[in-house]
Amino acid sequence: MKPTTQKKRRFTRRGFLKAAGWTAAGLTVTYFVGREFAPVMASMRAPDFEEGTAWIKVDLDGTVRMLSPVHEMGQGSSLGLAQIVAEELNVDVEDIQVSLPSTNDVTRLQVTVGSSGTSNNARPLAEAAAGLREELRQRAAKQVGLDAHALGDAKGGFTTPEDQIVTFADIVTGTNEVIDLGDLPDATSYTFDPGREKVQVGKTALQVQGRDIVTGKEVYALDVRLPNMTYGRGVPAPMAGAQIVDVDDGGVSSMPGVIKVVVDKERNFAGIVAETPSVLDAALEQMTVQWDSPSSYTQKDIDAMIDVDIALSAGELESILENDDVAQDQVWTVDRRQDLPIVEHATIERRSAVIQFSERDGREVVEIWAGTQDMFVNQKKAAAELGWSTDRVTVHLMRVGGGFGGRATYDVVRDAVLLGREVDRPVKVVWSLRDEFLADRTRPPSSHRVRIKADDDGKITEWWHAFVSGHVMFNDFLLPEGGLSLVRKLFHDIGATIGSHPFYTVDRRRIEFTDVELPFHVGQWRSLGATPNSLAAEAAVEELARTLNLDPISLRIQNLGPEQDRLKTCLTKLKTICAARPLPEDAEVGRGYAAAIFAEQTHVAMAFDVSYEKENEQIRIDRCYCVLDPGFVFSPDQVKAQIEGCTMMAIGQVLVEGAPIDDGSISAYGFFDYPIATIDHAPEFEIELISDPSVAPSGVGEAALIAALPALVNAIRAATGYRANKLPIDEDDLVATMNTKG
Repeated sequence: MKPTTQKKRRFTRRGFLKAAGWTAAGLTVTYFVGREFAPVMASMRAPDFEEGTAWIKVDLDGTVRMLSPVHEMGQGSSLGLAQIVAEELNVDVEDIQVSLPSTNDVTRLQVTVGSSGTSNNARPLAEAAAGLREELRQRAAKQVGLDAHALGDAKGGFTTPEDQIVTFADIVTGTNEVIDLGDLPDATSYTFDPGREKVQVGKTALQVQGRDIVTGKEVYALDVRLPNMTYGRGVPAPMAGAQIVDVDDGGVSSMPGVIKVVVDKERNFAGIVAETPSVLDAALEQMTVQWDSPSSYTQKDIDAMIDVDIALSAGELESILENDDVAQDQVWTVDRRQDLPIVEHATIERRSAVIQFSERDGREVVEIWAGTQDMFVNQKKAAAELGWSTDRVTVHLMRVGGGFGGRATYDVVRDAVLLGREVDRPVKVVWSLRDEFLADRTRPPSSHRVRIKADDDGKITEWWHAFVSGHVMFNDFLLPEGGLSLVRKLFHDIGATIGSHPFYTVDRRRIEFTDVELPFHVGQWRSLGATPNSLAAEAAVEELARTLNLDPISLRIQNLGPEQDRLKTCLTKLKTICAARPLPEDAEVGRGYAAAIFAEQTHVAMAFDVSYEKENEQIRIDRCYCVLDPGFVFSPDQVKAQIEGCTMMAIGQVLVEGAPIDDGSISAYGFFDYPIATIDHAPEFEIELISDPSVAPSGVGEAALIAALPALVNAIRAATGYRANKLPIDEDDLVATMNTKG
């Protein structure tokens, strides 16, 4: 007998399942999802066993349904997880019906960040599906009067020694049960059995919701249509900290098609609800909002705030992360500075949310459809905004076109709440591209100096990395603005320091760091501080190889300890791949390399071939090589897509991206003043994945980015001699370098 608490949990979960419409009939298994990610952040607190659950179900017709335990942002995690379920249950992955949950379907779903979706959920999901398989096997055996061990696997069922097929539909007929993972029979996972040939895992499969996307079904919040729906939008603040002084609606209230002008100075909000998007746009153009803006700043001001040399001239930096006895006044083999600009998320899919207030069980409730990386933080903050308990707020999770850390905040949902509560009809809020840029939580600028001492054979003996950055993790996603300054004074920003510790074996290392408060919004950005730190380090290592006239891959391998055998393998394979494609002689071409370890788990080595086109004085990126080892690869196509996406983001940062500062604030309002990489920049790709079923899967969504950026910078250096010490590259400086070289 299970203890009473176990029954109580099952009852509670059945209540959620009933609310979600999952218990009409069939056999449903609940299992624990999520693990601790960052305990300092309440919204990232992983659920415990009693509250954090997801579901797998076999319907009466044998259809397998799965509730995705991750927010789907185009990264393909839900596909990889569906492939696991398909592998365990012996069905085709295309036959798994995957649903994104709402806050009514699960009691807690961890925020999807840090490329942790697959690594956190693969094993629990595999155990649940394997247990369900063996539960079904036992029930099938009982039906046919055999021992369970006598039944073999068949697609969508089991086979008897006489070749009789017992399907899932045969087994669950008349069933209406919810079973906890703890009540299932012991089972061995097919997915994580290294000796078993995989049928679904590791194979090409159609993206989850792929057909729905191309056929125009309601996949994104932008697609949602409700009867009698209206359209609303708020007026964005022109800069961080700006407060509303006055609003002149310019007669908008009486404009045909305008339903409501909403002004709430206490919440620093002004917006409009209208019958159509075109009326809404016209009304917003006519309304004037006066803002009391904070002090302005210039590019020169920001540069001075984060200048690492200015900071070092005042003494050691605020936080000493490693403090070996490094002689700081010695002659270094390499002494290299790297500066990175403010970078925007620049997502092409605009933020949107749909809201509908109604009455249920005698009290007012609200439903919200939104694409987000954390539906529960939006539920919690919407409830607080309304002064309600969270059980009165339902957030329906919609697919996101791209998150990159920028979709974890309570922003467009807040606009929907403040507008929707003022009218008696559903409201759709769709941000303009200008809204996106004005409200963006950017990656802060940073300034780095890496100094390396090595002997003539390339053995690194001393390493000194000093850097200054704005805040990355310590932002308004973590705490309200009022509490951030105190936290920033007491602790160094853990997001900015990620990746600052070298993975090379070095006798003496010094890492020091200062974080500064900047006068604009900052926030999580893909890979947090790992990309800037990796760029500074790997560009310096490549420069070391150039200075000593050594092979850059061999130098890296030489300085890796035995604990880095996986990275050595990646570099060795990369060297072999590149050797098969020798560069042409007597041409302005070059090849650059980089290595990286993401989250101490995913190992990657990358290279680029770059050429300089003299006729138009431009860099052309010809080829990208990548060897990536994330442990066990479930969905290789999705992993390769992530590598390609990371590469395009790296190309953008090296060549064109950097938020401009003008008129006292960040002045990027769209892709005209903030260009990004396009298909014209895309190289040919040569990607090799190292998959080992005996190694736990790790994240791939950010891993390639932290190697791609330095590899590309190093390739440009090899092709042109131009040192891209400041990004994006300066085209005038590049041309001048080439003219000097010529």
